[in-house]
Amino acid sequence: MTMPTGLGAIRFEPDALPELALDEVDTTTRFLGHTLNMPVMISSMTGGPARAGTLNRLLARAAAENRIALGLGSMRVALEDPATVASFQVRAIAPNIPILANIGGAQLCQKQGVDNALRCIELAEANAVIIHLNPLQEALQRSGDTDWRGVQQALSLLIKRSPAPVVVKEVGHGISRKTADKLIDVGIRYIDVAGAGGTSWAAIETLVESGEQPDALGTPFRNFGITLVEALEVLAPCRMLQVIASGGIRSGLDVAKVIRLGAIMAGAAQPFLQAAEQSPEHLHHLLQQWQKQLAITLFAVGANNLEALMDCRLLGTGCQNGG
Repeated sequence: MTMPTGLGAIRFEPDALPELALDEVDTTTRFLGHTLNMPVMISSMTGGPARAGTLNRLLARAAAENRIALGLGSMRVALEDPATVASFQVRAIAPNIPILANIGGAQLCQKQGVDNALRCIELAEANAVIIHLNPLQEALQRSGDTDWRGVQQALSLLIKRSPAPVVVKEVGHGISRKTADKLIDVGIRYIDVAGAGGTSWAAIETLVESGEQPDALGTPFRNFGITLVEALEVLAPCRMLQVIASGGIRSGLDVAKVIRLGAIMAGAAQPFLQAAEQSPEHLHHLLQQWQKQLAITLFAVGANNLEALMDCRLLGTGCQNGG
């Protein structure tokens, strides 16, 4: 059973006299120097090395057509196998949206790790680089990278050398204030909380490794971590951070909720991957649906844009309400 994100307990106070026209509601935002149709990013994912090129091109085309951001899957394979580099070079397909490169924190502190991260930015012609933190996932893998000494120092060096912003992202277990404080200390300003409630990589590793062991090592960790809402409530008020919300977002209404809770962007992977596996048309339809749901939410609470949304009241335990 998947841990709830916490979003189900958050409700908007509706405005039955919005004094707005739905077709005039503005869902656009600015992110990494680009104007987007809505504050949504297709989060980093992969369909495996054999499918990476096809999937990345499909996602890039959908992101460009719908003017949203695109996070690439881990580029470790591109560094190890030059034949796969083209799989991550989708800038020609999506020239006018933010593209974010991606490499693991464990790889960052290895030999030439910072150089490799910079290489990922160059290869992908990226607007930023995501460093994903996944110590639990690595610990549950049979040959995972479990020496995480030096990652913090490597992050500090990368920030000093990188020509593009550095985003730190968890992979489905959330980022605590303790971790955030360490990231702030080295200069990180963008954090993707990737809270529990979405895809559990601990659960995935459990499935992968359980073939030879009925009582899988990772079973107790299926719902390990901090939920999306818990992470937002702790990190979003920090003025030193730009917070991206992911971890179980499944609709345009969810996007509105996390923006109201203080995130600058909402990220999702699973729903977009599932739609893409059906067809490009299914993916395009889903993205259009999310934008319509976001616009309808703003309309129903009397907000004509995302800035006005921040003044709308929330209902539910522990909600941060506007004045």
